[in-house]
Amino acid sequence: METNSNILELVFSDDTYQLTGVAVSKEGRVFTCYPLWPGPHKYSVVEILPDGQAQPYPDEEMNGWIEGDDGKNKWVCVQAVYIDNENNLWVVDPACPKMKQVYDDSFKLVKFNLSTNSIENVYRFNGVLSNRSYINDVRVDTSRKTAYLTNSNEGGIVVVDLEKGTARELLRNHYSVKHDPSFTLIVDGKVVLRRGFGYADKERGIPMTPATQS
Repeated sequence: METNSNILELVFSDDTYQLTGVAVSKEGRVFTCYPLWPGPHKYSVVEILPDGQAQPYPDEEMNGWIEGDDGKNKWVCVQAVYIDNENNLWVVDPACPKMKQVYDDSFKLVKFNLSTNSIENVYRFNGVLSNRSYINDVRVDTSRKTAYLTNSNEGGIVVVDLEKGTARELLRNHYSVKHDPSFTLIVDGKVVLRRGFGYADKERGIPMTPATQS
């Protein structure tokens, strides 16, 4: 029987909460995340089950942060999820609820072993990033044991030595991580404005080539 490989299959949709990231494991497990921005919010990280239900990941407790709680071991405002080539799940939590500054030094990069659904490591950024930062996206070079994250609020690339657990920020406010002032964003024939001005932002996503060079 001939099939059309161009037909798209709807795996999951959400018209209530704003999601920002999707990651799929080698076994086909699907994860997504919801930052705690203004507007409705229920969970920060969920796994989409085969029946389409969203299950909080790794559990309800870690998704249960409210202001006043210790956010260092709970999700505060998760921006991105990513699965590396060794099938580990990485979760980026800039910990900036409702677009405010970093909450109580709770920004973190969390590594999960999907075979056991357990946390293998938590990388923190105290003394490396300011409370005005917003870590936005991550890619992991497993061969070099290095993670790369973007700081989209201040402009910069955060490099994490995964073996030593140390981090440093490079290219802070460098032109290469800032918007091009001559660029105009046009969507559907209309100029996109933010607060009456042209749309401008620092780097957000970070890709990595097949040769694992970011």
